[in-house]
Amino acid sequence: MMNNHSLLLGDAAAINQTKRQKRMELVTARDGYADSKTAYDEMMERKRMRGAEHREIKLSHYEERAGLTFDECNSMNFADAELRRQIKSGEIKGGFAGDGMSFPIWTPESVNDAWRSVGRSKQPTEKIQKNIIRLARKFNLTSGLPKAVRQRMKKGGSGMPEN
Repeated sequence: MMNNHSLLLGDAAAINQTKRQKRMELVTARDGYADSKTAYDEMMERKRMRGAEHREIKLSHYEERAGLTFDECNSMNFADAELRRQIKSGEIKGGFAGDGMSFPIWTPESVNDAWRSVGRSKQPTEKIQKNIIRLARKFNLTSGLPKAVRQRMKKGGSGMPEN
């Protein structure tokens, strides 16, 4: 049994082991069909299956929006140079909100992703936000913008946050 003193030392492996042990102890003897390790492994396998199922659903949405086949979606990493090349060449409708093919905009999800990651860039935040709004309007992807931005646009404003 571990005491609190050993947790304060910052031993990450010990902390993880303690958490894992607590999860394993959730399985009681009355479950009968499995010991705690087997039940834990089963729960983790279900979690992995749900993740794979989620990725498959997400890829099918990309297929519908980008006009790509499922195999193309499956083989392509959407943050890679190939996607950016296709947007730049016009194979996929969209554009770039930042300099140097940064912040690619091509689906409502990409609009949302770009908006949330604006602050991480060294580029001017206001400029990128304006470009995201401009591209979202141009390609009718405004559903990917945050609700507050859409409300400001509905009131007749530019959609930009007030300072």
